[in-house]
Amino acid sequence: MAEIISYDVAKSNIYKMLEIFIKFLKQETSRAYRNDILDYLNSLDTFNLTSTIGYFQTLVEKGYAKTTIERKKAALSRFFQFLLEQSFIEVNPFTTQTFKLAMKKITQDSSETMHNLSHKSPAHHLKWEEIERLISVCKDDSNILIGKRDLVIMLLGVYEGLRRSEISELKWSDIREDINGMSLYIRKAKGGAAVIELHNRVREALEEFKNLLQEREIKTEYIVISFSNNSYLRKLSNKSINEIVKKRAKQAKVKNYEEISAHDLRHSCAVQLLLHGAGVEKVSRHLRHKNIQTTMGYLKTLELHENSAVKLLP
Repeated sequence: MAEIISYDVAKSNIYKMLEIFIKFLKQETSRAYRNDILDYLNSLDTFNLTSTIGYFQTLVEKGYAKTTIERKKAALSRFFQFLLEQSFIEVNPFTTQTFKLAMKKITQDSSETMHNLSHKSPAHHLKWEEIERLISVCKDDSNILIGKRDLVIMLLGVYEGLRRSEISELKWSDIREDINGMSLYIRKAKGGAAVIELHNRVREALEEFKNLLQEREIKTEYIVISFSNNSYLRKLSNKSINEIVKKRAKQAKVKNYEEISAHDLRHSCAVQLLLHGAGVEKVSRHLRHKNIQTTMGYLKTLELHENSAVKLLP
């Protein structure tokens, strides 16, 4: 088996190369890539083809899903190609025929594993009273501009189910009106462009925020913008949106606020829609899930699937 990295290369140097590599990636992918690569580096003492194949076999044994394994493989392959191009290593193991044959068997085993796990941190869903407290702390902010902007973020997440990247990219021109009412055009949705219905509460918050900006003669293309000195009027980054959600969750005394992220607003949207009687198919369309099984996962969160039919009997 060919060596990936010679034994005389200090592990600390590999970590340094990782930090350089991460800087070349887009912000939305850099964090995931970094975590996947660090998991690999921290799991092995020596880095060779045998240990690498063993690492992926261990992922199967732990119950990782095929999609998760393939994502990790893609991250590592790009990183090792970077190391190769920098003359840090002599071969990228992920391009070898031996590795490809081994991974074919590994992904087959993963597909057959009945207890596939995503190994993601569990998403949180907020109770409706917690959502209302989030809304209240935004409305009560002494800085009216920041308060109204943050209110828009909360409502876009909880009512419209937008991902933080979709919130960041949303423009004023994406608000549309037709015979059916107001809607949002999601230009950079995960599954492609999409149109979703705009809830009245969200529409009102957007109108109030826009009117306030116009009163102060602030012209912006993007809706969710920064008011800090170093990035004034630029669209908020995904990271900044997460930080705002966490900050507001702390102010609203939301349980486990330190674990709350923007994704949990979307998660709360799904759970609350189901709790309020929306069918799974409607929720799936609203959240723009490619696979309805993704939506079904929210039923498991609520444990609504357990004996739900038999309870209807007298």
